[in-house]
Amino acid sequence: MQFKKPALTFYTLLIFTFVFSQENHYNVNLLSPVDIPIFLSGNFGEIRSTHFHAGIDIKTQGVIGKKIYAVEDGYISRIRVSVNGYGKTLYISHPEGYTTVYGHLNEFNPAIEQLVKSLQYEKKEFEVNFFPSPDELPVTKGDLIAYSGNTGSSLGPHLHFEVRETNYQIPLNPLKFGFDVKDNISPVLYNLVVYPLSQNSTVNHKHQKQFFKLKKHNQGYSLVDTNEIVISGDIGFGIEMYDYLNGSGNRCGIYTLSVHVDSLLLYSHSIDKFSFSEARYVRSHIDYEEKIKSKRTVQKTFIDPNNNLSIYQKAHNRGIYKFNQDSAYTITLKATDVYGNKSELIFPVQSKILNKKSIVPSDSSKYIFMDWAKKNTFETEDVKISIPTNALFDTIYFTYSKMEPEFEAYSSLHKIHNIYTPLNDSYTLAIKTLNLPAEIKDKAFIAEIFKDKISSVDGDVVNGHIVTKTRTFGNYVVLVDTIEPEIKLLTNLNELKNKIEFEIKDDLTGIKSFNGFIDNNWALFEYDKKNDLLIYTMDAERIERGKEHELELFVIDNKNNISTYYTTFYW
Repeated sequence: MQFKKPALTFYTLLIFTFVFSQENHYNVNLLSPVDIPIFLSGNFGEIRSTHFHAGIDIKTQGVIGKKIYAVEDGYISRIRVSVNGYGKTLYISHPEGYTTVYGHLNEFNPAIEQLVKSLQYEKKEFEVNFFPSPDELPVTKGDLIAYSGNTGSSLGPHLHFEVRETNYQIPLNPLKFGFDVKDNISPVLYNLVVYPLSQNSTVNHKHQKQFFKLKKHNQGYSLVDTNEIVISGDIGFGIEMYDYLNGSGNRCGIYTLSVHVDSLLLYSHSIDKFSFSEARYVRSHIDYEEKIKSKRTVQKTFIDPNNNLSIYQKAHNRGIYKFNQDSAYTITLKATDVYGNKSELIFPVQSKILNKKSIVPSDSSKYIFMDWAKKNTFETEDVKISIPTNALFDTIYFTYSKMEPEFEAYSSLHKIHNIYTPLNDSYTLAIKTLNLPAEIKDKAFIAEIFKDKISSVDGDVVNGHIVTKTRTFGNYVVLVDTIEPEIKLLTNLNELKNKIEFEIKDDLTGIKSFNGFIDNNWALFEYDKKNDLLIYTMDAERIERGKEHELELFVIDNKNNISTYYTTFYW
């Protein structure tokens, strides 16, 4: 690469400013991938809706186009252009055995950009997944490799940056690689949650979880309500908390968490690394029900039987304490960030032995016992459900009901357990169709209905049923999609400059593919899915200037409904 990074006096000045550093476990100090101060909108291990965040999100001052640099010598080992995920992404493998990842890019440097465009035209596809050989695209520390952007599933301009172990692509905590990031802010604790976890367990005489607001003082945190917490039986704890870094109001994730009952270390975890295959366990690590209902992120300090996250360091009895005698206890909860800032909550509880009847559901017509370690099936005349072994995180008492939908549909509305119970893996769902005309059966799909929102989970017609796989419980029904995608021209072709933009939408099953042609030749259209935009940038190497051109656009949804658009333009 011929583009070199200029001298960065800012980082020299940082040596004399108030900056916290941490132990570098990897004995490698990486160059900053940007030449602006590093402020983070997201950190490693931060909890997202379906996964732990695998890198750090570096703010780019609210704009796209900031220069991105190679943080160390190596070679570009992968180039990815995707509608979803990290969008335009570069992967650089380094001799020391790690790979760095640069995501949500707006464009690559000129040499890489030209290579990618050639691949797109060769394959006649916008998406690219290319693995160069080690000697094809070498880079030197400080080389200009790309420009920051907002592509893929990004919700705003930033650089997503990762460090991975190359052999197994295991994400590592980038903040352990010597970056200068200011952080003297301790984690903020908001709410304690106490859970009764066995048949006869109670919290303040109730068999349901209880929230306790927290307040900060000089010595740490304490409960706002000073009334005694009375507990009995098997109890687990959870905490709603976030970390913040200097110069940013974004909620980030904590680094370590531990719980002591008196002197016993009941639970601890530390987020230094994890594998992508563990992503689904985040649904079990948090209070999933609370996340769905209130959007609160409560991290549990007790572990479901089928949660195999590698971050757990200590879990005495899976983090569940048996309060089975009349006694007082002191609970200590401590959270730290990667820079060593810590917050501590200390509170007393009173254990009392109470005589309670079992609250396990006894009406077998309403509840079906499903063991997480076994295959489970449920079948009626209208629905068939097959849940594989280990697809549940814990044993459940399964529920089912059906009703007639209040909208046009081709099946009953099936209430499969409840949406608040997380799943570790997909299960098979088959729904019997009702009054589905043969001529549109290939347009039928299973839809999930949640808060009046329709989400397609697709499916195939098999023996009068629509069959699909899904990883959520909830309300399901059979619908049909016979409506073509919408195509709307956004550019005034009479004032055409260098881009033609379309809005493309499909409200039911979503866009499956698109293809554009100019003068009967395939043309590269870039798809910004989150904004429903399809963009063609004028390319003087492929279309002739100073003449009228024909443009044809084909958009297909996931039920193969096709929309076409034809126009002419002068350029």
